[in-house]
Amino acid sequence: MKKSLLAILLGLSTVPVLAQGQQPAPQQQQATAASGAMVPRGNATITGTVLDAETKKPVEFATIALINPATGKPIDGTMADEKGRFTISKVGAGKYKLQVSFLGYQQKLVEDVTVGADNATVNVGAVSIASDAKKLSEVVITGEKPLVEEKIDRTVYNADKDITNAGGNASDVLQKVPSLSLDNDGNVQLRGSSNVRVLINNKPSAIMAGSVADALKQIPADQIKSVEVITSPSAKYDAEGTAGIINIITKKDGGLQGVTGSVGLTGGTRGSNGNASLNVRRGKLGINGNFGGNMFYNKGNMTNEFIGYDNPDTVFDPKNENKPWDETSYDFQRGETRPRGAFMNGQLGFEYDFNPKNSLSGGIRTNGGQFRVTNDQEVYSETPYKTTSFLNDILMRNQRIGTDYNLDFTHTFKNPGQELALLSLYSVTNTENRINQDFYNEGEPAFQQKRNTNDGANKELTFQADYTHPFKNKTMLEIGGKTIFRDVLSDAFYRDIFLDRPHATRTDDFFYQQDVMASYMTYGFTLKKLLNVKLGGRYEYTDISADLKGDLQDYTTSYDNFIPSVALSYNYKQKHTFKANFTQRIQRPSMFFLNPYRQEQTSNTFVEGNPKLDAELTDLFELGYSTFFKTTSLNVTAYMRQTDNAIEPIASLIKVTEADGSERQATLLTFQNIAKNKTYGVSLFGNTKPTNNWTIGGSSNIYFVDLNSEYIDNSGWMYNINMNSSYTFGKGISAQFNGGFNSQRIQLLGRFAAFSYHGLAIKKELFDKRGGISLGLDNPFRENMRMKNDVVAPKTPANPSAYEQHMRMNNFNRGVRVTFNYNFGKLEQQRPPKRKKSIRNDDAKQGEGNGVN
Repeated sequence: MKKSLLAILLGLSTVPVLAQGQQPAPQQQQATAASGAMVPRGNATITGTVLDAETKKPVEFATIALINPATGKPIDGTMADEKGRFTISKVGAGKYKLQVSFLGYQQKLVEDVTVGADNATVNVGAVSIASDAKKLSEVVITGEKPLVEEKIDRTVYNADKDITNAGGNASDVLQKVPSLSLDNDGNVQLRGSSNVRVLINNKPSAIMAGSVADALKQIPADQIKSVEVITSPSAKYDAEGTAGIINIITKKDGGLQGVTGSVGLTGGTRGSNGNASLNVRRGKLGINGNFGGNMFYNKGNMTNEFIGYDNPDTVFDPKNENKPWDETSYDFQRGETRPRGAFMNGQLGFEYDFNPKNSLSGGIRTNGGQFRVTNDQEVYSETPYKTTSFLNDILMRNQRIGTDYNLDFTHTFKNPGQELALLSLYSVTNTENRINQDFYNEGEPAFQQKRNTNDGANKELTFQADYTHPFKNKTMLEIGGKTIFRDVLSDAFYRDIFLDRPHATRTDDFFYQQDVMASYMTYGFTLKKLLNVKLGGRYEYTDISADLKGDLQDYTTSYDNFIPSVALSYNYKQKHTFKANFTQRIQRPSMFFLNPYRQEQTSNTFVEGNPKLDAELTDLFELGYSTFFKTTSLNVTAYMRQTDNAIEPIASLIKVTEADGSERQATLLTFQNIAKNKTYGVSLFGNTKPTNNWTIGGSSNIYFVDLNSEYIDNSGWMYNINMNSSYTFGKGISAQFNGGFNSQRIQLLGRFAAFSYHGLAIKKELFDKRGGISLGLDNPFRENMRMKNDVVAPKTPANPSAYEQHMRMNNFNRGVRVTFNYNFGKLEQQRPPKRKKSIRNDDAKQGEGNGVN
């Protein structure tokens, strides 16, 4: 019955398309009504050709408006084709004017266009329009985007305007975006929640299929144009991502005639990269591509203290400093860490315009490389029966390559804004994880070696249809359907090699299939020209099956959800905007949380997924206000987010067999739907220009988190602040500063300590602004970043032994980098930009790194 209902909903999405053929020229009717005078319609035709006055070449995609001489207002219009030709049909007898316009050209008015009969054909011949270089230059100077923009449904951080990003990676960029915060490992949070979906150019990417933290390090900052943060997505978006969506827009030219390109090179003490791009546009066909590679290298140190307790007669109370329970084990580790990474990325895309109303686009995007961490530790372990100490050399290696293939078709109707898009996307990621550990005593061979591997694959096939229909009363209907077929494979192998006894091996195979089918509808309208309303609903059906080998059992499940959304926006005196939003979101767990592969990160810390997790369901409310005056803009938003059956980490003590056959305790971290998460917060950001050359901006997010489960509660205030300032000295020299502070982070089992960052860069433009060289300083006033993570796990029926864990990490993140960039090529003219449709698979709760697929 559920699938039948979905089929009916998807079928309804074709009704507006079929009905479109029966509508009598809505654009002409709308234009006539707007003119305020009745203009006779007929069967006459006006034709002509638009040419460049200097080169005599056709000006493709120029705009032609038919003007009523009596009112001076447009009553109809069209767009020239790739040869500059245009046709306006169904014109009644009478006298008219033609207005021809195009970006970079002076507007041209053709007087006294006379249609003598109802069925006449009037050819106005060649209409020459002259270049307006002066006007175009003025647009370039005055139209510069601010670093942060607040739009009706999203916040936009224009990364290409921040010169401190040069030579970094996507993690460096995202930590400067309002409402976002990252920890030292690159785990991203939006308003305190890691339940976000990261897209690239409005599309999901196979690069994000595993660890988002690792994936962000693979994307060079020099390839990022902007970052969009959508905190309250409408029903048009996938229902997942309880905190919202982060969309990374890369640099590429989408409508420029001619050949352009760029090259960039960065060398630094913590990372280096190089990238190049080429864009070619001739007539109907445009091709763009880019390729880059980047490396990062760092060092640090860490300590890990573990204390286990076991007293069945004592109620565990982490606030009791006397600790009236029995200590049963103590482990301490310390060592040096050296993370390394080398990645490549490439993209090749095309756009082909069959005519002004039909276009086809597609592309291939690939990312791949290797991430390595070596950790040489000293280990001390103590139990009531035994005390041991040994050395442990750890090598964690993650190799991955992901590729996305997309093919999209867009048809625009004669009525402005009416559009049909048919989209497809196929993504595949292959990964290889290796964790090698050697346990030994100084000067002796290893008495035990661990060789754990996990090879995986993630495949997604998506089809999507979107239809947009505007009505003459300034209302808008959007309707569409979508299917996602997702297959995940994990093949794990465990091998323990002992010096004095036989080896031990074990395998775990895991196949996970998730199919999602969805249909949505949104309707937007305006009340009294001031209040904008957008209502929406989305139905999603999810079908899941898992094939597990080992101790776990196979299972299947399915569920459906109806997701409402309401968005209100009120504009007062064109300077004050008030917004209110409500939506529900669901969060399906990604592979990070599901994979039962047990990753043995150290001798006493293991991480394991739970394939039987359910999806989270979240209610999200927002109230916002934004304003601008003179050179200052300001935005403040209050929000509340409530999640039932939230996925939270759960820790327990397990027995680990030593080389001599004795047992010791270790921590096993896994995930369960055990908590309720209530978050209340306020976000604030603004920009101002004290002088024409000086810009100051900043943002803050203050929120209270209340986590509740059956066995333990935790709550507290958190906040993050970032600011930026830039100054232009003239003669092509500019400087920029950015910095931020993140308070401690509340977790169900403990707290993650506060941290801060700062950066400074100076840039000199070269080659008549075609290139430049910049010097960047990362954290020049602090040598390293100190991170603390404290966990207190209570005694529960599932975990009869309580424990504490205290981790301290230092990363040496002071760095210097020099970046050179150069842009080349020549642009001949522009065609009007087209709004791109694309697939957004924002539908899986992402993990927080640590190499688990």
